[in-house]
This record gives sequence, C-alpha cells and structure tokens, in this order.
Amino acid sequence: MENEEQTIVEQEVEQVAEAVTGHLRKLYDWFYSNFLTFESLYQIAAIAATLFLALLLRRRVKRLLERLSNERTLGVTVQRLMRTASAIAMPVAWLILVSIVTNVFAHLGLPIEFLRLANSLLLAFVVIRTVSIFIPSHYWSQVFSWVAWSAAALNSVGLLDVVIGWLRETGFSVGPVQITAWAIVKGLILIAVLIWGASALTAAVERRLQSAQKMSSALRLLITRLLRMLLIVLAVMIALVAIGVDLTVFAVFSGAVGIGVGLGLRRTVENLIASYTLLVEKSVKPGDVIEVETANGPTYGEVKKMTTRYVAVRTRDGTETLIPNEVLISNVVTNWTHSDKTSRRRIPVGVSYDTDIDLARKLCLEAADETPRVLSFPKSACLMRGFGSSSIDLELRFWIDDPENGVANVASEVLLLIWKKFKQHNIEVPYPQQDLRMRTDVSIVSLPTEEDGSEETAEKKF
Repeated sequence: MENEEQTIVEQEVEQVAEAVTGHLRKLYDWFYSNFLTFESLYQIAAIAATLFLALLLRRRVKRLLERLSNERTLGVTVQRLMRTASAIAMPVAWLILVSIVTNVFAHLGLPIEFLRLANSLLLAFVVIRTVSIFIPSHYWSQVFSWVAWSAAALNSVGLLDVVIGWLRETGFSVGPVQITAWAIVKGLILIAVLIWGASALTAAVERRLQSAQKMSSALRLLITRLLRMLLIVLAVMIALVAIGVDLTVFAVFSGAVGIGVGLGLRRTVENLIASYTLLVEKSVKPGDVIEVETANGPTYGEVKKMTTRYVAVRTRDGTETLIPNEVLISNVVTNWTHSDKTSRRRIPVGVSYDTDIDLARKLCLEAADETPRVLSFPKSACLMRGFGSSSIDLELRFWIDDPENGVANVASEVLLLIWKKFKQHNIEVPYPQQDLRMRTDVSIVSLPTEEDGSEETAEKKF
C-alpha cells in the first residue's frame, strides 16, 4: 500500500515537473526567437540609447514643465497636469525620444516591434500617473496605478487575453454557484471603485455639512458615519450581485456569523453601538473637555476624535488616550463643557486659630481676582467650612471658562498667590498638631554625660 502511495506521489511530481519544464522550454524558445536576433538587438540598443539621453535631458524637461505649471493662463487643471508631468520628467522625456526613434525606424522600413512595445508601456505609465492625480486618496491612487499599469503591460505583450482565459477557467463551487477567479477579480475591482466613490461622496457631504452652522458637530458626525456605512454595504452588495453571487447563499452563514459576533466580536459590536449612542445623546462630542476613570486612573483632556471603536482624548501631557466607547457608556464621565464651559473650582485653605479670619478671607479673594484665568463674574467666594483639629478650614471658590487649558494649573496659580499674601501679613498655615496625654506615671531616666563621667541617673515622675 505504501509503495502504491509512493508511486502515485511520484507520478504527480513527475507530471508537475514535466509541466514546469515544458513552460520553461516555451519561454526559452520565445526569448531566443524574439530577443537573440539582429532586428531585436538593434531595437534594444536604440531603447537603451534613448534611456541614456532621457537621463541627460530630464532636468531641462523638468524645468520646462515647472515653468509651464506656473502659467496661470493655462488653467488650474492644466497646471496640475504640468506639475505631475514634471514629477515624472524622465519617463516623459524617454517617451518622447522613443516615439521619435519609432517613427524614424518606421519611415526607414525597419522592424519596430520592441520599440512599439516600449512606447506602449511608457505611454501607459505616463497616462496612468497623470490620471491618478484626480484620485484624492494616496492609497487608492497607488492601487489604481499598479492595477492599470499591470493590465496595460500584459496587453502590450499580448498576454492579457491569455491571463483572462486562465482566470475564467480557474474557480470553485459554493453549492449551485460557480465562482471563477476572473469573477473575483472583477468583483474586487468593482468593490474598490464603488468604495472609492462612496468615500468621495461621503467626503463631499461632510464638507457640505460643515457649512451648516446650526447643526451640531455630533449630528454631522453621526450623519457622515451612517452614510459611509450604508454606501459601503451597498457597494459590496452591488459587487457581489454583479459577479453573479446569489445573496441568499449567505443565509447559510448567518448562524456562524451570529456566534462569531456573540463571542469574538462582542467588544467590537459594543463599541460600535456605544459610538452611535454617544452621538445620538450628544453626551460627548468633539471639543468637549471630559474626565473619566480608566484602568490607569482618571483621564482628563479634550475630545479630539470619535470613531466607531474609541474616543481620542488629548490630555494635558500632550498625549492622546484612546478610550473605548463602551467605557464612556458604562462609567461615570465628568463633562466640563457639556452645556456650558463655565465651571467652578474649589480650593481648601487652612489657617491657624489665632488668625484674623476676615483678613484671611479677604486675601484669598484678592488672590483669586489677581489670577488672569479666574472670572470676575460669577464672583469668587471664600467660606469658612469648620474647625479642624489643627486649623480653621476655609474654602475658596472661583469660576473659569476655559477648562480645556487645564484646571490644576489655575489652582496652582491661586494657591501660590495666597501663600505670598499670607507671608506678607504673617498669617500662619499650621502644621498638623496632636496633644499627647499621659494617663499613668512615667519615669524619665537621664543617661550619664561624657563631661562629668557620672554613672548616677536621675528620675523624674510625671
């Protein structure tokens, strides 16, 4: 049995080896018949010569195109084209030279197959790079450039139809549906185009909503998110239908998807739902100053960005803390600017029992009034809160309207001024004091000193 299995494996390996050898032999024959000929060699030499001249002329061509890009009479679109062409000055110069050589060879009746191929590839490269400038996203621009140039290169060498035929023959079945590799490629291209269009449409709508001054930022963000999600789902469904996939097939996977959401994607779904809850309730929105208790302690800062998974809070340290949306829903959040940016701060102050309380309160109020960020209205207040174990407890209350600039720093400024004023008026900030009462007699023994050398001890009872 093992010998039979080894024989089958050996046969499979031999078949694969023969197929690979056959393809390599065909490739060698094609290379030998097309490249190792006199007609091919002088065309390759002409292409190499034009490349050398293009490298020498690229700086002049670039300066010429940059000069044309600064001509306002040409229009904005032409100026952008000239700027793009200046960025690829060498391929542009090479294309011009190859086109000239191709026409000369054709006029002389010489073969131009390789020259025409080089001319087609260079022209495709220049056209694709020029068209890609109208795609705002750098990522999608790069994807378009690579896909389009690959298709143009295959078409130039006559292999595009061969590759498409092979993709159509390669596939698999999902129930009654036959899915080929060519259908997948078409679907991916269609999805990419539709998603790009959805993103462009969403960006246009978002720019339009930015001009609506009466609409809150949270509502604008909610509308753009829902629109983007709807358009992306619609783009995927259209692409699947276009490649011949019956959407009812996905009903089979609904149970598995539900289990996956319930187990592995539970946190993701919670954050997604929490993000829309925050936007609808407007409890937290971009620009708010919030304080929330996290695993690493309280986080205080300004909300910079809200996504479907987290809220980015820029702290006073200059770092951005990414807080999951479900944390903001389940924990207590202090929003310093929810309905009004004006907020009150409280600072405890302790003075000794022999202090003039009216003077101490007056000095505290003066310190608050002299701090630039403290508001003059509502007015500050200094209250006497009680008799402490070591001091008379005062509390200074004042108002600010810029909590995004920090609250601890303004409290520090006020305390510093209070300290200076207390020093000027000899007002003491007492240390904590405790009285010790002895309930039994205690003897204190004095040890002998080095001066008298006496070993006698003295006792004193209390």
